[in-house]
Amino acid sequence: MNIGIIGGGQLGLMMAEAAKDLNHKVISLDPNPKCSIASISDTHIAANYNDETQMDLLYKSSDVLTYEFENVDLNLISKYIDKIPQGTKALEISRNRLLEKNMANRLEVKTVKYHKLVNNDIQFYPCVIKTTTGGYDGKGQYVISSKEEFNKLDIDLSIEYIVEEFVKYNYETSMILTRDTLGNIEYFPAPINNHKNNILFTSLITNDFPINILNKMKEYSERIVKELDYVGTMAIEYFIVGDSVLFNELAPRPHNSGHYTIEGCNVSQFYNHILAITNQVINKPKLIKNTCMLNILGQNISYIINAENLNDVYIHMYGKTDYNTNRKMGHITFLGNTLKEINKTLEEIIKE
Repeated sequence: MNIGIIGGGQLGLMMAEAAKDLNHKVISLDPNPKCSIASISDTHIAANYNDETQMDLLYKSSDVLTYEFENVDLNLISKYIDKIPQGTKALEISRNRLLEKNMANRLEVKTVKYHKLVNNDIQFYPCVIKTTTGGYDGKGQYVISSKEEFNKLDIDLSIEYIVEEFVKYNYETSMILTRDTLGNIEYFPAPINNHKNNILFTSLITNDFPINILNKMKEYSERIVKELDYVGTMAIEYFIVGDSVLFNELAPRPHNSGHYTIEGCNVSQFYNHILAITNQVINKPKLIKNTCMLNILGQNISYIINAENLNDVYIHMYGKTDYNTNRKMGHITFLGNTLKEINKTLEEIIKE
């Protein structure tokens, strides 16, 4: 099949790698002619995402379309819905934090307390104020403890914001799942995600994840993916507070916290995504060994040198050339028989 991929970043790149492993051809569209995916696409269309002529070309050249990020033109993408198994409902919901939380409440999926910011009225402290749309890796988010702190914020109040309760959680995790065209759902082992400066630092995966927490995550995730009538790989993020599972947000696409699946599981999130959108049977994921995924940011290139000669370590670079601070340049996945081995490898890679 000819698979059209909208977006040329690292997620598109790894989708394309999976597609080509499955003997499909890849046509990609991204404004940057030298983006990550361009090096392996059979055809790359360098055009803006709102360029209807070029989007039409992608549509006509493809048997199926998929997207690697949420902020595409919803009105334009709806024109091609018959070739997009992921659909547009998940796009519409996931790009607005208020709509996400409202959907979760409607489905009786627990969340933190929240409300829309109206007339600068904040109903509880401490809280996190977030723009309802846009923003990632902590951008457009403000943690405040009092009305006085809020009054000192230099923010554009013409923009819509959501106010969320600030909770001290035990850990953050994500449910990476794939749903096929028949409605079958397969779940990947859940990682424990560790962030630094609001950017994912590591995802750690073992077979010791609490089963009661995992079952509740699956229950909630099934409600969400069915409600959205979604086909493909999706990530749903949760906060764990004691034994409570609290929905945070969703990403209707493969996710950074699922990169570990390429080496850590018998099937990757990208491979199952391609199988699902091409109407094939998806695989049941199994963890091979304890696994950790470490992001390589622009300021952390020394990680590559430290990791090169270590055993059971896999380096993925995304082909980017501008090594800017906090820009995701690649990731490293490493496996170990024990948690002690994982921690030792991590120490070796991140040492100064």
